[in-house]
Amino acid sequence: MNLFTIFSAASAPEQAIAITDPVPGEVRAVPEYSWDFGDGLTGRGPGTPFDPDVLPSRNRGYYLGATYTNPGTKHVTVTVTWRVTFRLEGVIDVPLAPIVMTGSEDKVVATARGVLVR
Repeated sequence: MNLFTIFSAASAPEQAIAITDPVPGEVRAVPEYSWDFGDGLTGRGPGTPFDPDVLPSRNRGYYLGATYTNPGTKHVTVTVTWRVTFRLEGVIDVPLAPIVMTGSEDKVVATARGVLVR
């Protein structure tokens, strides 16, 4: 509690598929990540896995995450929305229905106390 909690998902690259039949073109899909960390906290992007050489306290904004101020179970959800377009050369890109994928997990946030050791 009251500590920054880092979240990240495997980052997927933009996808492009060339088509030739019945006409030459391309279908392109670009991922967008949105997070709901619980307690009304949200974020965008895939996030960055923790690197011990890059501390969150010294590099604000480097990581994606949340600082919880209340203990309890938080339901964390990441939604990846693939924005899909169909492209024909010389024609305006045509948006297709997005593909939406969601994953979630419960995280327990607890209060901890420091202990002095001799």
